[in-house]
Amino acid sequence: MLDNIRIVLIETSHSGNIGSAARAMKTMGLSELYLVSPKQGIDEQAIALSAGAGDVVKNAVVVERFEQAVGDCSLLIGTSARLRHLQNSLIEPCQCGEITMQAAKCGEKVAIIFGRERVGLTNDELLKCRYHLTIPANPDYSSLNLAMAVQLVCYELRMAFLSQTAQEMPVVAIENTVKNTALLATAQQLEYFFEHTERLYQSLGFIQNQGVMQKLRRLYQRAAVEQNELNILRGMLTAVEKHLYFHKE
Repeated sequence: MLDNIRIVLIETSHSGNIGSAARAMKTMGLSELYLVSPKQGIDEQAIALSAGAGDVVKNAVVVERFEQAVGDCSLLIGTSARLRHLQNSLIEPCQCGEITMQAAKCGEKVAIIFGRERVGLTNDELLKCRYHLTIPANPDYSSLNLAMAVQLVCYELRMAFLSQTAQEMPVVAIENTVKNTALLATAQQLEYFFEHTERLYQSLGFIQNQGVMQKLRRLYQRAAVEQNELNILRGMLTAVEKHLYFHKE
């Protein structure tokens, strides 16, 4: 289950934060680290602050864009302190652990995404996440550095993992469950669908501002669309396009 979970750090400013986050991960049994356009690459400071988790740092996957880090994942969870406009999708670390482990147990790839040290995730990045994780810290002093936040979340993942394994079904039963579980659409597949939807609805004059598309994104993210369901939705869009083209002719 833990191998299906990746921690994604967006544009980290200091290499030491990468090492400290890797240390936080390894203490809780996680090893999949993705870095999106880090401001400082992996260097001696990153290795030093990893304190024995140098293997996690050295095996980190470095990519240029957000989409490259999460494209093959079917569950994206974004972390942020400013989430008032996303109340319907808010979860806390304990819930994050439970939701993540349920998905990972079924073979789904999960990305838990941490934003820039100073400004966090952008609104566009948050809109691509199905759930939005907030840490209910002291409102009078809610300052958590990146490694602290990663440690806290990884701890809850560990606790959920231990809870799952303590009451684990027989191996054969688990394999059958995974085989019979429909795969969720990946982030990349959803992006293709959203682009298709926006293009068609704009041509129909239905979408005239980004507010509509943002609400549609939230709707489909909450629905946890399966791949076969997404194929139906895309087929419907294509059918409408063909109908419009036929009548134009």
